[in-house]
Amino acid sequence: MRSSSPSRTRHLVRATIPAVAVIGVLALAGCSSSDTAATAETAPADDVFNQELHDLLPQSIQDSGVISFGALWETPPVIGVDAADATTPIGIAPDLAAKIAPILGVKAEWSNLQWPAQLPGVQAGTVDALFGQVTITAEREQSIVDLVPFQKTEEGLLLPAGNPKDVEKLADACGLTIAVPVGSNQSEKVKAISDAECASDPIQMAEYQGATAAVQALRAGTVDAWFDTAASLQAIVDKDSATFTSIVLPESEIPAEFGGIAVAKANPGLSKAIAGALKVLIEDGSYDAVYQEYDVAPMAITVDELVINPTTGTAPGEVAAS
Repeated sequence: MRSSSPSRTRHLVRATIPAVAVIGVLALAGCSSSDTAATAETAPADDVFNQELHDLLPQSIQDSGVISFGALWETPPVIGVDAADATTPIGIAPDLAAKIAPILGVKAEWSNLQWPAQLPGVQAGTVDALFGQVTITAEREQSIVDLVPFQKTEEGLLLPAGNPKDVEKLADACGLTIAVPVGSNQSEKVKAISDAECASDPIQMAEYQGATAAVQALRAGTVDAWFDTAASLQAIVDKDSATFTSIVLPESEIPAEFGGIAVAKANPGLSKAIAGALKVLIEDGSYDAVYQEYDVAPMAITVDELVINPTTGTAPGEVAAS
């Protein structure tokens, strides 16, 4: 097995994802909760407000003047909290939401949601949209939610500093225990690799509600690795490189995916409005500026990749026939 190299354990690698066609609507644009919610103090601004996109919003959002977003505030740089203030999320998703809101003529409100409650929560109307941890998959697009891509995500493993077990890919983890988010698609990926490559010594999995508990388990030696997005893992390493290192899983094993803003199938207008506002931000350069600020520019998507339900092309609001 190869030993870890600095370039492999410390830097993100840009993924290449084929561009997909832009949906017509874009032409309109020029878990359980923790009881913690925050409202962005971003009032609608005349110079960015888009009436056509505002009119796509569900009437309830137009009336309240608020879009409620949910995520688990534990995965920086996408979303986390400042140690001095745990009541307001910070990161890429809150920054983008704060720019989307005035275009739509509303304010952005945030709830801190554990992962298992997120998809049921948006379907039930607990929040209007999920913005942080949802990976775009065909199954989700066709049957659960509509998904607006907002970034590309590579996945990786958080490991003890020095990578003592020489893990460079999931297939190197036969016989080890990998922490995964409870109810996540990471567990399906681990199982698939384990079944194919580790039949005689399977990879064991331990499920955790979020990154905080999983990282604590890795620190204690209860698990051998934590499986999450590469950017989130790098943020952990940056804070404590004496304890942890991380690897980006090879594209041949775990292809890069889109991270998406998830909206209930019952609210296709909201999906279209959010997609339209993102198009505005990409075209005026402020979207790319956010990713550059967090030093993760390779995660940014292009206008051509901004299409609702990009994996299957399922129309917003539609559920695929079983």
